[in-house]
Amino acid sequence: MKNFVLSPGWKNPQDFAFRFLILNLGLFLFAYGSIMVVKANIGFVSWDVFHWGLSLHTPLTFGQSSQVTGLVIIGIGFFLGIKPGLATIMNMLMIGFWADQLLNWNWVPAVTSWGLWAQVLLLIGGALVIGMGSGLYIKAGMGSGPRDGFMLGLSRKTGWRVAVCRTIIEISVCLVGWLLGGPMGLGTLFIAFALGPSVELGFWTFRVEDPRKKPLPKVSGSLPV
Repeated sequence: MKNFVLSPGWKNPQDFAFRFLILNLGLFLFAYGSIMVVKANIGFVSWDVFHWGLSLHTPLTFGQSSQVTGLVIIGIGFFLGIKPGLATIMNMLMIGFWADQLLNWNWVPAVTSWGLWAQVLLLIGGALVIGMGSGLYIKAGMGSGPRDGFMLGLSRKTGWRVAVCRTIIEISVCLVGWLLGGPMGLGTLFIAFALGPSVELGFWTFRVEDPRKKPLPKVSGSLPV
């Protein structure tokens, strides 16, 4: 475990393979948690409200809308001098891929017929799984995803807690998605405020360093984690 924490992971093939596995497991968990929230049918994750709204106005699927959004964020970050890392690219590709596959395979059952209590439990569980997935793939040490890179960068620049930055971003993008026709409900409001603490819990669980304790790089490059 000590090598996992300290090794850069790029020169040691075994270490790289282990980190790559952790990265992809985290991305899968993130996508799985998102689909849990979708199937709870009380309101989508804020970004997914936007992705769904975008899919209503384009030929893109739900997952493809997530991929295109991530690509645009990467492009904006590149112009700002933030170079994407491996995790940035994998995040952009794999979360959308797994989201479409999980919907097609119906691995997460719809629980609306079971009653509101089941929907609420699935919603809470989805928020926790997303937080664990976020902490796990960032723990891999291969960089952060497009959206999480923005969250971490905002935390470093402002000194605000990750939970505060995440909440601001979630609420803002949710409003845009709602204007596009994305499904927003009481569950969306819950997720907007719950994801920040959930991500912090994921950071604590996997011992990811608080981004406020790390200085911003003076030279443009990918955001280290």
